[in-house]
Amino acid sequence: MTDMPNPGALAARSRPRSDADDVEMEVEEALAHLETLADLPVTDHVAVFEGVQQRLSEILSNVDDA
Repeated sequence: MTDMPNPGALAARSRPRSDADDVEMEVEEALAHLETLADLPVTDHVAVFEGVQQRLSEILSNVDDA
C-alpha cells in the first residue's frame, strides 16, 4: 500500500511549473525595453537591441542550466 502515490504529490506534478512563469516574466521584462525605441534617436537603437539580446541570451542560458 505504500507504493500508492499520495494525492498531494500527484497534484503537484500536474501543476504548471512556476519556473516557466518566472522565465516568461523575465522575457517580457527584457522585451519591454524595446518600447523605449520610439523615444530615442535612431542612433541609440543599436544599444537597446544589444541590451535586449544580451538579456534574452542570459535568460536562455539560465533555462538550459536548469
